[in-house]
Amino acid sequence: MRSPLRFVETLRSHGDVVRIRLGPQPVHWVNNPDLVRQVLASGSFTRGAQGDKLRIVIGSGLVTIDGDLHRRHRRLMQPAFHRARIAGYVETMRELTTEMTQRWRDGERIEADREFAELTLRVVGKTLFSTHLAGDLVDEVVRSIPLMLRGVGRRIRDPIGLRGKLPTPANREFDSAIRRLRKVVDRIIAEYRAGGDDHGDVASMLLLAHDEETGEGLSNQEISDEVLTLLTAGTETTANILAWAMHHLAERPEVEARLHAEVEAVLGDRAVTAEDLASLRYLHAIVMEALRLYPQAWILTRRALAPVRLGDIELPTGASIYFSPYALQRDPAIYPNPDRFDPDRWADDRSTLTQRPSFVPFGGGRRQCIGDVFAMTELTVALATIAQNWRLERVSGPPVRIDSSSTLKPSHLPMTPRHKPRG
Repeated sequence: MRSPLRFVETLRSHGDVVRIRLGPQPVHWVNNPDLVRQVLASGSFTRGAQGDKLRIVIGSGLVTIDGDLHRRHRRLMQPAFHRARIAGYVETMRELTTEMTQRWRDGERIEADREFAELTLRVVGKTLFSTHLAGDLVDEVVRSIPLMLRGVGRRIRDPIGLRGKLPTPANREFDSAIRRLRKVVDRIIAEYRAGGDDHGDVASMLLLAHDEETGEGLSNQEISDEVLTLLTAGTETTANILAWAMHHLAERPEVEARLHAEVEAVLGDRAVTAEDLASLRYLHAIVMEALRLYPQAWILTRRALAPVRLGDIELPTGASIYFSPYALQRDPAIYPNPDRFDPDRWADDRSTLTQRPSFVPFGGGRRQCIGDVFAMTELTVALATIAQNWRLERVSGPPVRIDSSSTLKPSHLPMTPRHKPRG
């Protein structure tokens, strides 16, 4: 499909629920946000085709498992993502962002998308696994994750399931990327097993956790799958939102000026802390608007567990449900001038209940992204830390386009850092 983003938007005009075919498979495409919320919240639906294809990569991780197994894994992992625990990560997030900016030179071009990819990987490595990932591991993961995600994207868009089986260079690259990522994950787990210490992080929690209901812990394979899930789900996705936010700040100097004024008023010269986050309201609106325009899981799927009514349609057991957060969040009936980057949409006097059902960048219901608060915190801390001392200017050249081959990432993002005078 040449223009998949345009295609999912065209489906909006065909009704609340549209029956289409993706290859040989009949699919019910949901365009109504209230019905999407029903699908996400109801126990009548489970994960769909995406989960099957993601399992090729990350095995039985939280985003690919169902039922009692999903509830067990989420119960064991949830303590690591409580707000109080995430608040303890803020200093590390700030320190790693500062380390990144200290490498910048005033007026010297950077590849901002690459910078942010390395930053988010280091944040995940340090906060979730309590370790500074060695340089060789960072290089391996930064190189491998985009290749892996592109391969998954190709497989998700292939309704027949043939493309991933062909001996093409892209498939060989994909297989190699998965092997490299598994090697990194196994190395991390081996180091933790050898040490035997409780580092107070996710990896330690997974190694030491025992289910209160069954008394059982997680196997090495289950831990490996969950660690790989966190590495893949918590790096490129967050990096992309940070990149898009910086891109739009460079395009909209009046938005950038308001951000800098807020950061100056709230922080002054001191470092951002967890207690400051609620006061950075305009910065929060910038993050929300980037998430609205560029939801990283831009297509989501579910499968009906039993016969169920959705709107005016009776769905049989096993019916495939698709919907697009990208299309929902750019619906002009809900978001006027939907393609415009406008953080003021999220001001208290403008953000209405009509927006909320359609705003699903982290999914929803029992399968809502477990790391949503972590991602929001990381984005807020990174943007605040950068804005204290730097402006990033656009570099002339080809326009920045959306690469939708897996997540929604910038096609390229060269930028020029400019040190911001204080006061």
